[in-house]
Amino acid sequence: MATGGALRREGPVALSALFDDALQQLTPAPGQAAPAKGAVTQADAFLYSGNRHESVPRRLFLDRRLTPLERNAWQVFRLQLDDDGVTAFPTYDQLRPYLASMPCAAQASHETVARALTLLRLTRWLSLVRRRRDPRTGRILGNLYVLHDEPLTPFEAMQLDPDYLGLVSQALTHAAKAVQIVGVQTLTEIAEDPMLSGRTLPTRLQVLAQRMATESCPQEAVDHESEEGSLALLQNADAPSSDSEAGSKPAPDGSLRNPKEDRTVRIQSHSEVRTVPRARALEGSLRLPQRFLGLKDEQRNGALVALQQVDESQRQAVLDEWAARCRNSTVRNPAGYLFGIIQKAIRGEFKAWAGENGAAPAATPPPPPSPAPAPPESRPADPAVARAHLDRIRSSLRRS
Repeated sequence: MATGGALRREGPVALSALFDDALQQLTPAPGQAAPAKGAVTQADAFLYSGNRHESVPRRLFLDRRLTPLERNAWQVFRLQLDDDGVTAFPTYDQLRPYLASMPCAAQASHETVARALTLLRLTRWLSLVRRRRDPRTGRILGNLYVLHDEPLTPFEAMQLDPDYLGLVSQALTHAAKAVQIVGVQTLTEIAEDPMLSGRTLPTRLQVLAQRMATESCPQEAVDHESEEGSLALLQNADAPSSDSEAGSKPAPDGSLRNPKEDRTVRIQSHSEVRTVPRARALEGSLRLPQRFLGLKDEQRNGALVALQQVDESQRQAVLDEWAARCRNSTVRNPAGYLFGIIQKAIRGEFKAWAGENGAAPAATPPPPPSPAPAPPESRPADPAVARAHLDRIRSSLRRS
C-alpha cells in the first residue's frame, strides 16, 4: 500500500489500522453543506495500493468488463496522486472534463461520472473501505477509497468493502444497461471464487506450470461477440440461411429473394442471471419468506447465488433474520439490506437477534378449498307412517 506522511509506521501494519488512520484525516470543511445522495463529498480521499513508480497496468487495458471511459477514469485517479500521504478524491465536477465521450465536448454529465465510478467498484479496481459519519445526525462526512493496480477477487472485495454486495444488488436493476451486464458478470465471479466456494486454491508451482504451458503453446483466437464462433470464421456456410444469400445456383424463376431471416445483430437479455439452475436447487432447500418472493427476479436469483457462499447451517437463519428486521422496522432497500446481511455472514460477522424468536412464515401456497359436504343420505319412510299422513290429508279434503 503506497502511503506516506502520518500513515507511515515501523514494521507491518494491519489494513484496518491503516484505513482508520487515513480516515482521521478526512475532516469536513467548515460550513460544508450536506452532499447530494450518491455524490462524492469534498472530504473524500483515496489511497493507492500499487507501486507509484510503475506505469498504468497492462491488465487495465485487457479487462473486457471495462470500456475506455472507466479506463480513463482510473488513469485520472492515478494522475491525481499526491507525492505523500492520503490523496484528495476528485469531485464529480473535477472528473467531468476528463470523461467527456464526445469530441470537442466540454465535459461529461454527472450520470456518466457516476456510472464510471460504479463500474470501477463493481470490477474491483476501486474499493470503498471506510465511511465517516456525523455522530449526531448520521450524515456522511467523508469516504475513503483504495485504488488498485489489479482487480481484487470477490472475496477480497467483501473483506475491504462492507457495501460491496449491496452495490451488486443495485447493479442488477440499474438504469444503465452496462452496469446491469457487469452486475450479472460479478455474480458469476462470486459463484466461481475459490475462496468463497471452499475449493482448494492451486499451489504456486501449479500456477507457474500453467503459465509456462500457456506461454509455450499458441493460444486460440479470441471469439468476438459479433462472430458465430471459431468454426464459422472464414468458412463457407453449408447452406444459406434464407433466399437472400447468394447460393450456388440462381433462383430458377428469377423471382425477388426474400429478406434474410437471421439478424446480423443478435439481441440478448443481459439482465438474466446465468446461475439460475444452482439458485433453483438452493431455493428448494430453504423456507423462503413471502417478502423474498416479492423481490425482482434479478435480485432474488442474485441473492440465492450469494447465499451459496454462506455456510449451509446459516442460510435459513440469514433469510429469517432479514425478514424479521424488515417486518419490525422500516427498510428502504430490502434487497440491498439482504445482500448486506449475506456479506456479513460470509465475513463471519452475522449475529441473529431479530429472527431468533421465531422464523419468518414460509411462503406456502394456500390450502386447496375443502370439498363441499355431501348431502345426508336419504332413508325410505316407514309405510305405516306414510299411510297415516295420507289418511289425514284425505279427511281434511272431505271436510272442505
